[in-house]
Amino acid sequence: MNISHKLIYASLLAISAAGTAHAAQVKVTITNNSPTGGVAITPVWAGFHDGSFDSYDGGTAASGALERIAEDGNPAHISTVFSGTLVPTGSTVGNRVQGVIGSAPITAGTSVTETFDLSGDMDNVYFSYVSMVLPSNDYFIANGNPLAHSLHDLFANGNSISFNIGTPGTVNDAGTEVNDFTTSAGNGLFAGLPPMQSGPNTGADENGLITNVANPFGSFLNTPAGFDLSAFDFNSSSLYPNGIATVTLTSVPVPAAAWLMGSALIGLFTVNRKKSTTLA
Repeated sequence: MNISHKLIYASLLAISAAGTAHAAQVKVTITNNSPTGGVAITPVWAGFHDGSFDSYDGGTAASGALERIAEDGNPAHISTVFSGTLVPTGSTVGNRVQGVIGSAPITAGTSVTETFDLSGDMDNVYFSYVSMVLPSNDYFIANGNPLAHSLHDLFANGNSISFNIGTPGTVNDAGTEVNDFTTSAGNGLFAGLPPMQSGPNTGADENGLITNVANPFGSFLNTPAGFDLSAFDFNSSSLYPNGIATVTLTSVPVPAAAWLMGSALIGLFTVNRKKSTTLA
């Protein structure tokens, strides 16, 4: 192998490595679509896995991990379960990657972004999310189907995909806490609501099952007299045509250095071709 071929080979290896890094980084953006004065959501817990992680099943009692995030926006327990310290029966951990997107409530019209580094062998191609709806006692949005969102779709569709979450009829009540504005979380984001709960798990236990929310806030106890609940109606297709939020997954571009390396590679091929022609 002459020196030109060695340089070409080295450049190919470098570009191949850059391509692998490109495929293993995904940026996740969450945008709140609520109308002015509409509901907010807590920072979104997100996880990439091999299809074996199921965050919830409708019609069943909420797990302790789901209860903590649905009542208080606390992702610590679901993070522990996801990482494998507490692995549900029949589940495999694999090379899972997780994180929290945002550091404060995501209010109407705002966006937050986080970048995730995934493994080169791509055994974590499925995306799951969970977030609490504010204000509420235990309303949440999540994908119950662990296979619903795949990175295969991302790379097959121009390296970016978007989907709406919390669309009308899909927000859930965890069934763990009685709906009551005097013990709901997130009240401080909305003028006219009473002071929010004083601490985690302060509301009355409901001991119910996970169900779709049929009448948002219509059954809440202690609704302030004269308070306008209309902007909170996330089941309204006119107010929330794109759901509570939109999730956008985008593959991170190859670093500029890789493109420079690609240009150098073209130059090397040109030089080598001219040399071959001269020798002929």
